[in-house]
Amino acid sequence: MKTLLVKLLLIVPALLFFDWVIMVVVGSVSSILGANDNFFCTIYCDFGIALLVSSLLFVAYLIINQNFHHKMHA
Repeated sequence: MKTLLVKLLLIVPALLFFDWVIMVVVGSVSSILGANDNFFCTIYCDFGIALLVSSLLFVAYLIINQNFHHKMHA
């Protein structure tokens, strides 16, 4: 249980920070290259949602994988 808590307390904030950095870089580069409001309301938002969902699915995979291995060896 301790390793699960440590994973959640370390991996989730790190992934969210990494997602934020990616979104800042993509948004800044897009703005510099002249993206309009249509880009930010469609593609940028969809990309951000997909990035967040994929990060949360990765965390869920880690939790499920750890619990599955724990039950197999117990």
